[in-house]
Amino acid sequence: MKSYPSTLLKNACIVCILAFISLAGCNDTTTSPQTKTPVATPFYTMPGGGPCVTLGAHPQPPYANIQVSHDTYRAHSEPMLVEDPHNPLHLVGGSKFFTDPAHYRFKIGFFASFDGGCTWSDGGVLPGFEHYGVTSDISFAFGTHNEVYAAVLNGNKTASGIAVSTSHDGGKTFGLPVSVTLNPTGKVFNDKPWIAVDQTTGKYSGSIYVVWSYDHNGNCGYSNNCSEQLAFSRSTDGGTSFSPMRLIEGNAPFCTNATTGRPAHSTRCDAAQGAIPVVEPGGTLAVAFPYIDLMSGPIPTRLLLTTSPDGGTTWTTPALIATIHDIMGPFPPERYRNLSLPAFACDLKTGQLYITWSDKGYGDADILFSTSKDRGQTWTTPIRVNDDPLRNGANQFQPQLVVAPDGVISISFFDTRVDPQHRLIDVFLAQSTNKGASFLKNVCVTTQSWDPAVDAPIDRSGQQFIGDYQGLAADNHFVHLFWNDTRTGKQEIFMAAVPSART
Repeated sequence: MKSYPSTLLKNACIVCILAFISLAGCNDTTTSPQTKTPVATPFYTMPGGGPCVTLGAHPQPPYANIQVSHDTYRAHSEPMLVEDPHNPLHLVGGSKFFTDPAHYRFKIGFFASFDGGCTWSDGGVLPGFEHYGVTSDISFAFGTHNEVYAAVLNGNKTASGIAVSTSHDGGKTFGLPVSVTLNPTGKVFNDKPWIAVDQTTGKYSGSIYVVWSYDHNGNCGYSNNCSEQLAFSRSTDGGTSFSPMRLIEGNAPFCTNATTGRPAHSTRCDAAQGAIPVVEPGGTLAVAFPYIDLMSGPIPTRLLLTTSPDGGTTWTTPALIATIHDIMGPFPPERYRNLSLPAFACDLKTGQLYITWSDKGYGDADILFSTSKDRGQTWTTPIRVNDDPLRNGANQFQPQLVVAPDGVISISFFDTRVDPQHRLIDVFLAQSTNKGASFLKNVCVTTQSWDPAVDAPIDRSGQQFIGDYQGLAADNHFVHLFWNDTRTGKQEIFMAAVPSART
């Protein structure tokens, strides 16, 4: 990625504010966005922004909260966002679109913006999944020729698969999906795919990588009668086809007997969830993932890293990043579920790796952070990112992490510190300008706190569902936060643009 020219700065967008008084939240205004404005310019140009942007200015809080979703679906959650590496005003997002929240039924839909997030086109649900009862867990990546790739899981009562859809018009539409893997037996559950594209100029440039959790004998998310490993596939032809699924070798060496400390292979700790791939500057593929005891037994959750220098042909034995205190389970007084899924990123200039997660080691949930300057061989002692008082009862969770081309690190997260009862949720942002040695004062981004119990879908374990993760993208000028929120009376997707700490 590269810095943007000064001519673009003359056209960079800030969010304008159409304010009204809010009864709750860390700020006192919110916005009513304009929506579905036709995009007059082609997706590959550098548009000057929309009705809520003024280039070159430096917006101050309260930051406008733009409502992205305006459809008839009854709830939205687990939003994900990606930014065009050649155009900071071009964003593509997606989320779950719930068709039946009470019975946890949903599809995946998508959005696109060409003016920095001021207005959004709503693409509806991804095409080609009509025969599947569930489409979920979207992640995005831009290709080397401005394609947009979207990876999702798909399944019905028996089949479970992973597929990738491609857009050639900047995310306004997506073509029919290409199957990465599909198991029709009902004995496998493919979960939480994540996609990355090699944007380097090396041997594997343009390769598309997909990693996911491969649950044998069922779904590890709702039972522990399974063996969960990491699966991998790649495409070298622009997403036209994918290599046969293979398991990343050596992904379970840290499962140990709690009494003897020696290696054990009980399925009680065999759960590799939430894998995230990133491509380092030299083309090495790095995958970070948590290794979880889903039965909340004596085996602690461990963050691990495995790498491949040859496009996924061979993999290193996983190295330990950190042992963490997982936040698994519902947060009182609410019943919504949570899990310490990490966020993982790489500085594409220096190769420095960064990881963040939610951790309850101090009693309540905090956002912790660690970094590696030697390609993941050693990691710094975790530091606390949220700056509220220690052990104050507030929970910080579902962090997302991104590194801008100039090296500024941004971490967004859900936070209950604003509400004295620690029930209502806000979105906060923390930034670092010194490669993660420390973080600046946290910034509250939401203009209104929201209630997670409002219109919450109920998952198959009976818990309220607000999603497991949120979206985030950044360039050298703006950080784009992308989250779900219930201020309208149901779960909708919102976005805010916050200036980079170096701007």
